[in-house]
Order: sequence, then C-alpha cells, then structure tokens
Amino acid sequence: MRRLLVPLLTVLAVAVACAEPNTQPGRPAPTVAGPAPAELLADGSVPWSDLKITDEEFNGPPVAPRKPSTGSEPCRAEQLSGRLTRWTRPGNGGEEPRGADAALGKLIGAVDVRNVSRVECTLQGEVPTRMLVGGREIPMLYTHDIDAAGRSRVVAVPAGGKASLRLDWSGPFCAPTVGPLALAIELPHGGGTLRAPVTADERPTCPQGEGVNPRARGTLSASGFTEPAVLSRPASSPLDQLTVAVRGPTTAAAGSRLTYRVTLGNPTDVALALDPCPAYLVELFSLGDATNDAVNSAQLYRLNCRPLTRIPAGGNAVFEMVAEVPASMRAGRELTVTWKLYLPHYVQRGDQFGAVTLTIA
Repeated sequence: MRRLLVPLLTVLAVAVACAEPNTQPGRPAPTVAGPAPAELLADGSVPWSDLKITDEEFNGPPVAPRKPSTGSEPCRAEQLSGRLTRWTRPGNGGEEPRGADAALGKLIGAVDVRNVSRVECTLQGEVPTRMLVGGREIPMLYTHDIDAAGRSRVVAVPAGGKASLRLDWSGPFCAPTVGPLALAIELPHGGGTLRAPVTADERPTCPQGEGVNPRARGTLSASGFTEPAVLSRPASSPLDQLTVAVRGPTTAAAGSRLTYRVTLGNPTDVALALDPCPAYLVELFSLGDATNDAVNSAQLYRLNCRPLTRIPAGGNAVFEMVAEVPASMRAGRELTVTWKLYLPHYVQRGDQFGAVTLTIA
C-alpha cells in the first residue's frame, strides 16, 4: 500500500509546483484548500494554513443581551446620569499606536450611563453627541453613523442599571479647552439631551507643519448604546509565558504573497501544550495620503497546531505565515504587518506581538 502512495504524493507535489511558480518545490502551496497540514516543513517549521475564524468562533457566542420588560419605554434624559472618566489610545495592552492613529493621537472612550430612576427604560438608535467646553460647543466634525444592527439593537436599562456609549475622538485637535468639558448626548426617540461631564485629561494631538492637511479637522464619532462590558478577569493561561518574535523580508511586490516567520519561545522549565490551540491576529497597515489609499485591515486566524502540539521547555517553535500584499500599493510605500497571539477566554500579557515593516518594490 505504501508503494502506491509514494507515486501519488509525487504527482500531487508536481501539480502544486506547476500551479504556483513561486512555491518552493516539495511543499504545498499556502492557499491549498482542505485540512491544515499535519507535517513539519523540511526546516522544522510549522506550515501555514488558511484557517480564518471569527471572534465568536474563537471565544464563543457573546452573552445574551437583557430583554426589555413588557411596557418599558424609551429612556428620557431626566432618568439618566452619564460620565466619561477615561480615554484609551488604540492598541492592544501597551502596544504603541501606529500610522494615522499615532500621528493624530486618536482616543477611544466609553460614556458610563446609569438609570437613576425607579423604572426600567430602553435605548435604541443613533446617538448624536457633541462636546462642550465651558458650556459652548467645540467646533469640530461630529458623526454618529451606525449600521442596521446598531439601529435595531434595543438596550434595556433596569433601575440602577447601566449602558455604555463608545466615542472615538480623532485629531488634529488644536482648539483651546479652557474650562470643564462635557458631552451633550441626544437620546433617541426624543428623549432629550443628557449632559455628561468628561473628567479625563487626555486630548488628541495637534500636528503641524509640512505634510499636514490644513483642512483636516478633529472628529468626534458616537456609536450606538450597548450593554456595559463584563469586567471579569479570567484565569491566566500557561501560554501567556510565550514570547513572540517576527521576522520577514524587507521588500515585496504589490499583489504578491508575503511569507514570513513567527517564533514562539518557551522560557519556562516545563513544556507548554498548545491546548486549546491559540489564535493570532494579522493586521496590515500603510498610512495613506492625497494620492494613496490607506491600508488598514485585520483578520483572525487559528494557529496550525496539527504538526506541533507543544513547545518544549526552554525551546521554541517556528511557524510559517503568509499575507497578501495589496495589489493597489505603489512602489516605495511602506507596509507594516503585525502579528498578535490570541489566547481564548484568558487575560494575557500585552507584549505577545511582533511586526515586520517592508517597502513595496
């Protein structure tokens, strides 16, 4: 039986090599459909497999939302209180923001809204939100677009319960803000205006000089109301001890397939089992300008754990990775590929990521 399999495997390898001229002989093309490869590559690394997943597939379905009680009516401003106490920068647990987020000092905040009345009420729909300083509206661009799912979502806020409203505040922001800041939140269904003080001190940056669009304005974007996040801290995973190193080429052609390597190191004195098999997020980023569209995409994948189920004590494992360079990129532009380890259901260290920056040839 084994003698019959050898010629068949040889034919398959030749067919793959013919279909992919840039593929190394003797190994499958990264885009071959089917189950993840179960054998290591000749150099001992784990072959890449296109195992795209969603966050729900990885972490399970979200907690079911609260259901409004019979007779609950839309919230009115006098029923609620609100406050924004903290802004955060884009990034994942200590990661430095890159590109436009870094240049413009983008901030992300959540307004903590509480039902101070004795009856339940509901929040649904778009939420126009403006920022005031000393009672006057700050001149900038205000947006509040949400998708169909956001418009149809009904958030039940029981007496004493909470809801959350995400805000994205982007620069350039150069307006003076002498005096207390507050938000004027227009509640859906004619619920009136909720005033919410802003006690956080951070501001977007005010970049100036050559290369800065003089017509650019600061922007405050409001989403729809959601239930507040559950702030429970899950148990830590042994895999949060892994170190991450990313290496790859320094140049690539537009529209080409980029192959790079990720090394997961185990600095502990015990073997670490890849169980459950972790995931990873690949982000492609390139700063846009007047003549080039920005690149800003992200995709979650499951790691290929079939050929390697554990990383030995004091050892490491190398994983082949593949990314598609956007065909629209012009020669001379820079593209950053960031790779982040994701552990299901666990809180993990913020430094389990790496990046490679390359120039489009």
